[in-house]
Formats: sequence, structure tokens, C-alpha cells
Amino acid sequence: MGTKTIPVIDLFAGPGGLAEGFSSVFKNNKRVFDIKLSIEKDENAHKTLELRSFYRQFEKGNAPKEYYELIKESNLSSREVKRQELFEKYPKEAEKARTEAWCCELGNKNFPNEEIDNRIQAGLGDRKDWVLIGGPPCQAYSLVGRSRVGGIDNQDHRVYLYKEYLRIIAKHHPAIFVMENVKGLLSAKVGEERVFDWMLKDLKDPGSVFEGFETPTYKIHSLVVEDVKKDRDYLIKAEDYGVPQKRHRVILLGIREDVNESPEQLKKKAEVCLEDVIADLPRIRSGLNRKFSHLKNGKRKYSNVVDSQKEWAQLINNFKNDIVTWNGFTKKEVPNKISAPKNGIGAEYLDGETIPKKLYKWYTDKRLKGIPNHESRSHLVEDLNRYLFAAIYTNKYKKFPRMADYEKHGEGLLPDHKSATSGKFADRFRVQLAGIPATTVTSHISKDGHYFIHYDPTQCRSLTVREAARIQTFPDNYLFCGSRTQQYHQVGNAVPPFLASQIGEVVNKLFKNEND
Repeated sequence: MGTKTIPVIDLFAGPGGLAEGFSSVFKNNKRVFDIKLSIEKDENAHKTLELRSFYRQFEKGNAPKEYYELIKESNLSSREVKRQELFEKYPKEAEKARTEAWCCELGNKNFPNEEIDNRIQAGLGDRKDWVLIGGPPCQAYSLVGRSRVGGIDNQDHRVYLYKEYLRIIAKHHPAIFVMENVKGLLSAKVGEERVFDWMLKDLKDPGSVFEGFETPTYKIHSLVVEDVKKDRDYLIKAEDYGVPQKRHRVILLGIREDVNESPEQLKKKAEVCLEDVIADLPRIRSGLNRKFSHLKNGKRKYSNVVDSQKEWAQLINNFKNDIVTWNGFTKKEVPNKISAPKNGIGAEYLDGETIPKKLYKWYTDKRLKGIPNHESRSHLVEDLNRYLFAAIYTNKYKKFPRMADYEKHGEGLLPDHKSATSGKFADRFRVQLAGIPATTVTSHISKDGHYFIHYDPTQCRSLTVREAARIQTFPDNYLFCGSRTQQYHQVGNAVPPFLASQIGEVVNKLFKNEND
């Protein structure tokens, strides 16, 4: 193998978590890996990838000041103008970013294999010692997704999208590949056949699936145990490796048959809890959008509310005073008068340097002098009541309340829909505990924040995009593009870059050892 930077092709890239991790592996202040092509079908995730690719065109610490000016622009329309101006001012770097980040849907007839192969070949040139990374769409394998449809739908094209990944292995023969997927893959079945069994078989011998290709075989390794004895040996628990999140994912490391090396295992790190990485962020409040008005013909009707600092503080303090009268709480366990945070609901960018307790060198950028993507959602007034109760309850009992606790502790807390007492949604409102790693951030965070309630009752809100990004270990200068909903979706679908960087270190050692 060569001694130059190692080319990387990233499939189903999302906002670029895996690529960010590999790109953070340095030797002599130079990046070890060079992302040659990132393929992603979502337009907003693609914009995020392209902007990050532009950032990587500059040496570490030397991104232009205009990049930071773009991040500091809170207005999304004005931010887009600054992006265009940035790319116009640095055309060489912009062109490389556009070449690297490709908005393309693998498996779509509008993007034929020949076009994909040409783009890959153009990125690799004559290099044979390269790395393929990516995570084929996983919704069909997820435990939640399967429960909704009563199993895996074998007509769901996402079940077979991994074959697009497999075809590229068969055609282009990476020296090493890293494939990530959800924990549910281990138990997924199509009919009576276990998905993981035929995936492993196919990945070991891609040529058996794609006839006509002269394809090498691969050895499939775990990154957590040397001697694989069961399928769960391929499961990585992110919290064991310094990620402040209980994210459990299947990650397979494939090594081409002619590479006579075996990987080291990831080395466990001290646990990082939620407050270690978000407590330093500016305090902000929830937004207000509407409140319950009355029932009409059995349907709930709502009225608008004024979203202001004064209105928010008055509502929250009224709720707080009610809680003092409920069973199970004393005045000492309920905050004193709550003032609206000076930053209000936050913004797409807030001034002020932040220093997390842990991983601060990983997250922070001295040139940033603020924090992007830190704006709260607007919530139903009645839900704020539940958020406040849930956070106070959690701080006292060190566990978040279940639906039965809402019914027990306060009148009007229990949502008045049929499922509230069915037992199916007992954990509908979930406070993230401060002193342990967060639960898994998923794309569902884009739809509502009930599973991601902040532990601080004086903020009374769900987590922001930046807080979710901190949990996922994206650096603070990593800007997510699109609307807030689209930003949440990108963060939830990503691989934690801090974990990916550790995988990158393992892969780099394989190349160094082979070269030696």
C-alpha cells in the first residue's frame, strides 16, 4: 500500500458523520484520509456535506473568515447568499467540494450504475488501496420501524439497498470497507430467512452475487472482539467509547483477502454524560405556539398565544406554583421564581464562547466565538406544563415519569387522548437524565421533542439541534443546512464522528502495518 493520503468513498452519507470522523485522523498536522466522493440523496444533507467538504479543503485551522461569517448568519435566506458569495470567492475549493459531495440516489434509475462507477473511478484514479464507508438506509431493519408494520416488508426497497453498497465492493474492490447499521439488523428477517446471515455471506464473497465481476473475497471483522462467536459481537455500544449517548449499532469491518492484517479492537473510554457536553450551552426557553381552547364535536380546538419573555415566565411560574401543591413535592424540590433566559428562544447563531466539561478540544473552535443551530421549538402550552413537571420529577427521582405518574401527581397533566392510558405510550414524555449518557438520538427527533426533554426545568423545553449534535459528537463549527426540522433529521441519521474517528484510527493502522 502507498504512503499518500488514503482515498475514501462515502455511500448513503447523510450529513457526513463517518466522513467527519475519518477526516479528523491527522499525522504531522495533515489529514490521513481524503474523502473523494460522498453520495447522499437528501438535498439538505447534501448541502451540509458540500459545505463541510469546502471547510476541509483548507489546512486545519485555516478556513477563511468568510466561512465563520456564514455560520454566524442567523437568517437562513441571508446565510444562503453568504454561501454563494463564499464559493465565488474561493472557486477552486468550491469546485472540489461540489465534486466530492454528490446529490445522488443509489438504486434510482435516474442514476445508472455506469454514471456512479465513473464518478467513483474519477475520484480514485489508479489507487487500489482505498476505503469504502457508509450505512445503507436502516429504517426497514429498525425495531421501531418493524413494530409499526408487524415485521419487515420484503417489498421495501430499503431492505435491499445494501446491495448497492455490495455492488460497489464487487466492482471497485476497496482494500477495506466499514458498514454501519441499526441493532435491529441482527434480528431482522424476510420471511423465515435472517437478513444478517445473508448479508455476512454476501459481504464475504460479493462476486457470488454479482456475476461477471472478478471480485476478491473479504474477511469480516468485529471492532470490539477479536474472536467473533455470536452476531452481537459486531455490536458497538457508543457510550463505551466516550460518546455521550447510548447508541448501539452494528458496524462491520471488511478487509480484502490480499491485505494480510487483522484489526485492533476499539479501546474503551471513560463514560461521558449528557451534562458534560451540553450544560455549557446558552440557556434558552421554549417557544409558545398555541394552547387548548375547547372541545367542539369531540375535536380539540386551540387558540394562539403571545410568544414573549413575559408571557412565558408567567405561564411557567403558574405551573411551578401548582406543582408545589401536588403530592410528592416540597418547595425545596421545585425551583424558585423562574425568569425567562436572556437569550429567549435562541437563534441559528448565538454569540458567546462555550466550553463543555468533556471533549472540549473535540467540540470547540476558538475562531467560532459562539454556537450555531441553537434555537428551541415552539410547544403547546399544556405540553410545557408536562415538561416542567417531568424535569422536576426526574431531578428528584432520577428517572423520568411514566403516564401513570402524570395521572397521580397533578390534575390536567395527563394528555386527553385515548392512547394516554392504553399502556402503549407509557414513556411518551422522556426527560434526558443529566448524569448519564443520553438515549439514542434518532431521526424521529425531527417530528417532536417529547422523547428529548431537557433536564433543566428552568428552560422547560426539548433539546435543540446543537444539543443533539453535541450528543452525536459533531464539532461546533459543523453547520447543518436547511430548516430546523431538516437539521434535526440529519443529526438523528448520522454516525457519531468521535466514534468514527476511533474507527479511522484502527483502519489507518491497518494501512501502516501493511506498508511496513
